[in-house]
Amino acid sequence: MSTQDFLATCLDSVRSKSFYPAYQKAFRIIQADTNALKEVVFRLRYEIYCVDNDMEQTSGASTSAMEKDAFDDNSLHYLLYHKMTDEPVGTVRVVMPRTDRPLSSFPLQFVCDHPLLHMPDRVHRFCEVSRLCMTRDFRRRPGDGRVLPSYNEQDQAVRMNADGTTVFIRRVIPFAPLGLLRAAFEGALDNGLTDCVCVMDPDQLYALQRIGLSYRVLGPRLDIGGQQQPIIFNIKHALDNMILQNPPCWEIVSDRGRLHIKANELDQNQWQDQIFDQQCMDMIFERLTTPPPRA
Repeated sequence: MSTQDFLATCLDSVRSKSFYPAYQKAFRIIQADTNALKEVVFRLRYEIYCVDNDMEQTSGASTSAMEKDAFDDNSLHYLLYHKMTDEPVGTVRVVMPRTDRPLSSFPLQFVCDHPLLHMPDRVHRFCEVSRLCMTRDFRRRPGDGRVLPSYNEQDQAVRMNADGTTVFIRRVIPFAPLGLLRAAFEGALDNGLTDCVCVMDPDQLYALQRIGLSYRVLGPRLDIGGQQQPIIFNIKHALDNMILQNPPCWEIVSDRGRLHIKANELDQNQWQDQIFDQQCMDMIFERLTTPPPRA
């Protein structure tokens, strides 16, 4: 069976409990590829990171009420809109590797010393997914995080009227970040990248597990505006696992399999787990056995 046939079979098996139509009616995603749209992104980030959480006051926020930093110029930016209000409610960016300065491509390289992030021949194959966040109106239930709503299986519920129309109840909201994840995946794949690094609030790691997104930990938690966990994941492997563990979420994140096929074609089933291969292990051993410099 070909990859396309396999994905089609899986998709047929989940459509009976699909959340995709409800999601498409509730949200739309656009790329912020103009200065005006980028300003919307930066103002939204200021609201979430600086006003709501006081997390990024020293890293780019200014009197212009925009949160931005030196990595934004080398990033793809996306906005999530709530169709009912036509208001932007979430954003994410994908930081691209730099050919001129590979070892200073991503924010994570400056705070995480995992050797994988400091190998010039590896970095050009990564991107960093960051500034994934939602507005406060989408984070009002118990268990929601500081920048993202929580997710659980009950969130899949929608109510159908007798005439067949859908009433979108509050439970649609925790699914909102899935569209931002879809946008980040597509931005990475369009640039030939399947490996992504990011930092997550530890509480949000449980949400990743619940939606079926597999990842690897890159080291101990970092103190970046609170405790944050550095992780890495491969888009193809993440979607491979998600289609088995949580098909309704896979349907949204993969855009009904379209991005899964794209990841398979790009990866050609040849991706190998190089996070802890021999070269990386040698660097870790050298780091552990080298005495720290004297003060």
